[in-house]
Amino acid sequence: MGPRAGATNGVGRRDLRSSVRFVAAILLLWILLGAFQGVQLYLNQDAGEHPIPILTAVGTCVRRYLVYALLTFPALWLCRRFPFTARRWAAPMLAHGIGFVAYCVLYAAIRLATGSAADMRTMERLPVSVETAWGLIRSNLFEQFWMYTSMVTAILAIQYFQLLRQRERRETELQRQMAEYELQVLKLQLHPHFLFNTLNGISTLMARDVAAAREMLGRLSDLLRIALSRSADNEVSLRDELEFVSAYLELQRMRFGERLKVQMNIDPATLDAQVPNMIIQPLVENAIQYGIAQVRGGGWIELATASENGRLLVRIVNDGPQSALASHPIKGAGIGLDNTRARLGQLYGDAFRLQIADRPEGGAELRLEIPLGRPPGVTGVGG
Repeated sequence: MGPRAGATNGVGRRDLRSSVRFVAAILLLWILLGAFQGVQLYLNQDAGEHPIPILTAVGTCVRRYLVYALLTFPALWLCRRFPFTARRWAAPMLAHGIGFVAYCVLYAAIRLATGSAADMRTMERLPVSVETAWGLIRSNLFEQFWMYTSMVTAILAIQYFQLLRQRERRETELQRQMAEYELQVLKLQLHPHFLFNTLNGISTLMARDVAAAREMLGRLSDLLRIALSRSADNEVSLRDELEFVSAYLELQRMRFGERLKVQMNIDPATLDAQVPNMIIQPLVENAIQYGIAQVRGGGWIELATASENGRLLVRIVNDGPQSALASHPIKGAGIGLDNTRARLGQLYGDAFRLQIADRPEGGAELRLEIPLGRPPGVTGVGG
């Protein structure tokens, strides 16, 4: 038997178990109602002229309510076959009108056939005849109407609730798929963006140092190999993310030479924290492009991490021209910050902070705060 056949059998067994539990729940509900009615009958008869034993009263009422349990299933079929909608109500009303008549007839017939029809005063069984059946229908007409309408109302309420749950599940699944799709698109945008900027730097370097440009191409291939090997991962450890960032910074050192100095102040306690894949590299790239690259003499960039109050703090500082980053928080910084904000919003909702500010002593500082541990799930965009 192949996997498909095994999976089909597994689904069939789950459906069977679900159906058995459903039938058992209906039977149990009606048995409990019948037992409660039996206790009420015992109390009423005990105060009258014809007291009856409690077990007899309970047994009689339970048998009677088991008839209602049996009639629940055709009522359930009728509700499913003729559902009420905003535009379709006349046909279901007619169907339930006919169903109520059939319900009364079946109730009387089943009670007489099973011997559960008895005189409630003497508890003697009623004779099987058309007259007796008509008497049962006539004497219990209001009760049958109340029972049928209550049953149908309960079934329709449950069906409506199930439809709402199914709609919510579909909407939730659709939102999850859309969010995952958006995250994938945002992540895939980083690769051509990062590649374009790096190749642009290599082309500039070719004019003055061909050997260095060739070495940069070799390092770029290694960097792309790392990026592609992790392209399917939404999250990586901070240690892996910093490995990629360090390789990227090494590539930039080859481009800028002595103009670029890098300081790394990494808290070892943060290395195992989970972060979105390629979330720090575009921020570092942004700091270089709008900071160091704007100064003829170059400068330095600092990357630091720390954990504070259950949150991961990432700081990226440069000594480039003041407001180089702060004056370009979104549009000026291009896809790097736009993309980062969008991805963080998808993953963390309002639980992240991404701020860029001038430093009094010159340059700018970027602060990223995200919850330590796994992202809380896909929610709305925040920041």
